[in-house]
Amino acid sequence: MKVIFALLSLVLLSLSIKLHAQITDPAKIQQKDKTLVSVPVTVSDREGHYISGLKKQDFTVYEDGVKQNIAFFATYDEPLSIALLLDTSGSTQDALEKIKGAARDFIELLNPNDQCLIVTFDSQIKILSPFTSDQQTLKNSLDKVQTAEQDGTILHNAVEQIAQKSFANVEGRKVIVLLSDGKDFGSSITKNQLLNQLEESDVLIYTILYKTGEGFNNLIISPEGFVKEVTEKKEPPKKAPKRKKGYSVWIPAAAGVSTDEEVEVRQRKADIAAVNILREMSDTTAGRFYLSDTPQLKEIFKKVAGELRQQYRLGYHSKDAANAAAVHDITVKVERSGVVVRTRGKFRAKQL
Repeated sequence: MKVIFALLSLVLLSLSIKLHAQITDPAKIQQKDKTLVSVPVTVSDREGHYISGLKKQDFTVYEDGVKQNIAFFATYDEPLSIALLLDTSGSTQDALEKIKGAARDFIELLNPNDQCLIVTFDSQIKILSPFTSDQQTLKNSLDKVQTAEQDGTILHNAVEQIAQKSFANVEGRKVIVLLSDGKDFGSSITKNQLLNQLEESDVLIYTILYKTGEGFNNLIISPEGFVKEVTEKKEPPKKAPKRKKGYSVWIPAAAGVSTDEEVEVRQRKADIAAVNILREMSDTTAGRFYLSDTPQLKEIFKKVAGELRQQYRLGYHSKDAANAAAVHDITVKVERSGVVVRTRGKFRAKQL
């Protein structure tokens, strides 16, 4: 009996040692933790014409300056999975029908193998249609879109939910087309937290800023990518004529009440911040940002659909996936002269 017990103890000890070796073997952990990083790429000439027909061998991918082996390559014929996010806060009320009409036109541009998800957001996030390739179902979902009665625009939360949850089990090319005025009120996630999450994601975000105030008409994007306000030279104010002597009473503004000038300054800052967040979401994910008014929406939706048909998708295995705090630089080069390459510039490893 003692011999049997001793043999059993040796067997259990051997299994424990082997199990411990499997858990702590760093080589096996590193192999397991490799992550396929999806890199969308758009290639054009200096005049903006897209370049098609490129092969895998035409591309070189670098992570932090180190050349990577391209493990995956897909052309623009790969089907699309698109989430159409529509801001239905109170600011869209006057143009909602035109927004819905432009969205219907966009749906008609999808290929039979593409699938689309329709989402609205204001103070709440509503998925009106799950992913489907049935265009009539998608158009019927747009009929349900209406302006919210309650205040609030949880823009950050909407983008986070769709990028992290709706696309969680979706393969292939993943795209968010977001139409909003860019102003967030009530989200539980900050701008920086959202951008950090988007660095982990392989979802492209195309943002279309819908102008909702006069202030947007004075905003431009400089060649360096900064949003600024157009300032016109104003003539110096004329001196007020001298008033005749008399009695006057000055009543100070109540404490805590903003002057018209203070309200205007805050509004301008909010407009610039709105443009910046949409632009940063697109830049982070290798999408594109558009500043639009209502009559241009249909044309912009056509541009978005057209560009999505001209993209390549590369993939490489990152060896640093276990380090979730690390942010890596991604560079893609094309072996042709005179080309412009647009791609995601960062990759943040996911927490495993």
